[in-house]
Amino acid sequence: DNFTALRKRKVLFTVVCCIIGFLLGLIFVQRSGNYFVTMFDDYSATLPLIIVVIFENVAVAWIYGADRFMEDIEEMLGWRPWLLYKYAWKYVSLLAMVALLLASLIRMCIKHPTYRAWNMEKALEVYLEYPPWALALLISLIIAASLPIPVLFFKQVLKERRQGQKMDTFSQCGYHQGDTADDACMPMEESPADPQCQSNGSTPVDTEELAEGSREEVEDDKDTLFG
Repeated sequence: DNFTALRKRKVLFTVVCCIIGFLLGLIFVQRSGNYFVTMFDDYSATLPLIIVVIFENVAVAWIYGADRFMEDIEEMLGWRPWLLYKYAWKYVSLLAMVALLLASLIRMCIKHPTYRAWNMEKALEVYLEYPPWALALLISLIIAASLPIPVLFFKQVLKERRQGQKMDTFSQCGYHQGDTADDACMPMEESPADPQCQSNGSTPVDTEELAEGSREEVEDDKDTLFG
């Protein structure tokens, strides 16, 4: 829905996504597939989920507004939630999620990420550190799962800003029959008859006085012609 170029190729896009998902799924059915399952389960659905919840909390409680959200709930349910929910959404839950995220990141930096592997010599499971390529994959999983929300947010902000600039430009254009597009968008000069016109140095003129002067001139011309 967000990409208009793909609307005409929905079937093709669906088939391509299914093929890519099938090929990626083959990684998990190998002999070492359990390690990849653990990697995806521990790092692609924990930290990214916390980050997504923080973005959702900020979007609803701060950008959309907790008061507007409570009014929507009241309109749907017929009763207004307690005021405690407003402060819980804006402060308590947000601070709790941020603290949990920071604690998880600090733990990852202090303690090297590890995974469980079977040691045939000792006949037991041991904890081993992830190799560098696996750490790069972990970071990529976290970023890939968390990136769509801020990217789409900034995309929508830029889109609305561009539309606002276009509307401002259009509102400054004045079109008259026979004018070109360049002429229509030229700044319109203020009329001396406009009582609010002071910026172009013209003196405000009363239109009634102009009309009265014109009538007097016409009467004088008649008297001159007919004696």
